[in-house]
Amino acid sequence: VLENTNIMDILHYNFYNNFLAVKAVQCIEENDVITLLLTKEDITNHEIPYSDLIKRLADKDKKMCDAGNTCSIVFDSASGLKKIIITGLGDAEKLTPNDLRKAAGETTRTIMKARGEKTLVFSPVAVSNNDHMYLRALLEGLILGSYEFNECKSEVANKFDGLVQVYSKDIKVNDIIAEANILCESIIWARNLVNRPGNIVQPQNMADEALLMSEKLGLECEILGTDAMREKAMGALLAVGKGSDAEPKLITLKYQGSVNSDWIALVGKGITFDSGGISIKPEAGMGEMKDDMAGAAAVLGAIRAIAEMKLPCNVIAIAACAENMPSGTATRPGDIIKAANGKTIEVVSTDAEGRMVLADAVWYACRQGASKVIDIATLTGAVIIALGNETAAIVSNNDNLCEEIISAGKTAGENYWRLPSLPECKEAIKSDIADLLNSAGRPGGVITGGLFIGEFVDENIPWAHIDIGGTSTAQKTNGYLVKGATGIGVATLVQLVKGK
Repeated sequence: VLENTNIMDILHYNFYNNFLAVKAVQCIEENDVITLLLTKEDITNHEIPYSDLIKRLADKDKKMCDAGNTCSIVFDSASGLKKIIITGLGDAEKLTPNDLRKAAGETTRTIMKARGEKTLVFSPVAVSNNDHMYLRALLEGLILGSYEFNECKSEVANKFDGLVQVYSKDIKVNDIIAEANILCESIIWARNLVNRPGNIVQPQNMADEALLMSEKLGLECEILGTDAMREKAMGALLAVGKGSDAEPKLITLKYQGSVNSDWIALVGKGITFDSGGISIKPEAGMGEMKDDMAGAAAVLGAIRAIAEMKLPCNVIAIAACAENMPSGTATRPGDIIKAANGKTIEVVSTDAEGRMVLADAVWYACRQGASKVIDIATLTGAVIIALGNETAAIVSNNDNLCEEIISAGKTAGENYWRLPSLPECKEAIKSDIADLLNSAGRPGGVITGGLFIGEFVDENIPWAHIDIGGTSTAQKTNGYLVKGATGIGVATLVQLVKGK
């Protein structure tokens, strides 16, 4: 069925958020469902809707507001039956914005199951906090937690079409909701792109989507195919795509929101399907390799949000897209490849392809005048061994840039950890017969993979590599993350360029 489907219809379905309509109210209106996200200290807050009833319930259930606890009741009011959903947040002093974001993600699925026509969401911490971080986190959790990937289903059952109203006294709340919607739409856009299978998303489809985005948002767009890349001597990127009938693409989008600001480049790995090439992967789990373009989705999603928000910054987003397949024309282990900066690469493993496409892409970012370069990629499985599935790794040549990424991630609710870049690790990627090896084996695999990419960034340009190999997809639904693509990187990169 999918082979005969209009791919563009699928790709552009849900360009905007169709999952949860959220608006603000500044008074308590009549609602079918009232959702309360409460800390233990909120029990005595008389501003809470039906506060007397909530207090009586808490007296009977001492654990009602414990973190992670959810309960609901239905009662008869003067205006008819109502349902109250209570989500516990635990101790107020321990609550972080990301705790609230996760709780809101869980709550939104309860709201959707309740199927009320009009739902009020009330969280005292989001109402009383003046820096808006908790309100933003609440909104983001509600929208992202409602996400479902259903584009490839013949029927979508039980679509939620109710209205969700978030209580707030803040006069700026509509601006905050608008920005949260833009960010979440961009994350959802990235999630959709990553969740789509390899027969729907190939390099050309990535290019088509980028072109559509540029037309909608007024971005400068350049798409290089094989001939153009050959003219620029991008042998590393071309070597990865040689085994596939799908032509590789190097996609560049530019957003200029400032006259005087320097350009920051966001570079993403866009391997639309990774079989491993001649160094073929095991059969088990190979289908998951449709997500090997999550880095490219992140940078495209980020520039989408940045442009929609009209942020005062200058950003280049580069997506290095190819399909890594085995065939008679594929690159072989042992081949020597020359990258665009003139360095030669001994191909130890064709399954170490992400760093190859990024090598030419970060070099090209420097040619575009970037003052900082950040690349993001599902580069290694080793990152899962090192940091698990909750934290992405950073390898960098610049302390300040690292700190900025980690700080932006904390605000966005995404975790990063810097790994050391020791001279011994650089020695490991030196080849006896070429300049570099594209793989140094298992020891320090996250570090050596990142340092390989750093060899193609111009000297003295601040650079950071982010490995999202363990965080690009979620194995189960939890909080605002839904099983499948997470969209990691979009929120962090947007926060990074906002710088506040």
